[in-house]
Amino acid sequence: MQELVGRLTSLDPEASETLKVITYFDHLVEGRVGVETMVRGAALLTGAVAGISRDGRTIRVDPSGARLSPDGDAGDLERPEDSAPWPRQECGEGSFVWLERTGPGHANDAMVLERLAHSVAVSRPGAASAGAGQRALEVLLDRASPATDRDRAAARLGLDQRTLFTVVATTRGASVRAAPVPGAPVTAVPVPALASARIATAYGLVTALLVRGDTADARAGVTADRVGVGEAVTVDRLPESWAGALLALRVASARDPFVRIGDLGLLAHAVRAADHASSPPADVAGVERAIAHGWSLDALESLADAESVRAVARTAGLHHSTLQARLTDLPAHLGFDVSSGRGRARLHTALLVRRAASARFV
Repeated sequence: MQELVGRLTSLDPEASETLKVITYFDHLVEGRVGVETMVRGAALLTGAVAGISRDGRTIRVDPSGARLSPDGDAGDLERPEDSAPWPRQECGEGSFVWLERTGPGHANDAMVLERLAHSVAVSRPGAASAGAGQRALEVLLDRASPATDRDRAAARLGLDQRTLFTVVATTRGASVRAAPVPGAPVTAVPVPALASARIATAYGLVTALLVRGDTADARAGVTADRVGVGEAVTVDRLPESWAGALLALRVASARDPFVRIGDLGLLAHAVRAADHASSPPADVAGVERAIAHGWSLDALESLADAESVRAVARTAGLHHSTLQARLTDLPAHLGFDVSSGRGRARLHTALLVRRAASARFV
């Protein structure tokens, strides 16, 4: 499927997007996610509020992934501006899903609705204990979950209210193992995940893993190329650990694939501030200008890490004297000078914020 999507992208972009929608929901079904996560995925894909009415219960999720109120009777799904109903799709006896799209529909709305309905229809609540554990973790990571649902989910997973737990976010993977500590035997003691779930986020599908205790003293060896680790918290604060793990995952890179939110300090606040800004920060815009004028990300990251000019030149594939000459023009692109510690700190922060903003996972 992934190979087919790649081939179609150059031939028919709209068709490739349709296949991506199919693949997206296939991942959700294979991961045995809960119905609410499926609805959240539809909202994130379409940029419209998505909803489901099933077994007398209504769930509505906005494009940011936040749960909305049921907003009255499940059958009363009229557009506010006219009498036409929201686009909807049946997904079983008495069950249906819909999109609260105002204005003209988007190209893939129908496909998203069809795949959402299909995914809901083939999902069977409680079909497997693993699926039940995943749904329990989804409830615990959702800030909007009612207290009674959270208590039941914690009980299902056997979580003590006073014990500390850590949420780990990965691009893939379903287990966490302690990585070898320098000087220690090669075989590390396994640190099993208590539960895992594939979560639909604004940045794509992310695997969340729940680990007992803190991972401060051992790196997480996960079958993933990026790992973000949240703070160790009690059960009632797991959404905070999940939010921190997701932010850490977004700033992870090939240079630094394992990131703990606690190690970011004020840098985490910079990312959060940029997330809520109406436009990219000026320093990030400066990085974009530098890239447009031929600077590579590797070279800029090397500069931010205060490596030697020769090392940066090797990364950029330039002679060091050539790079030295180009460095005189860099402040004009960035808007600040990187020759000082303060300038390199600004560059490092701008690169990190840019990486977080552009993070996308599948």
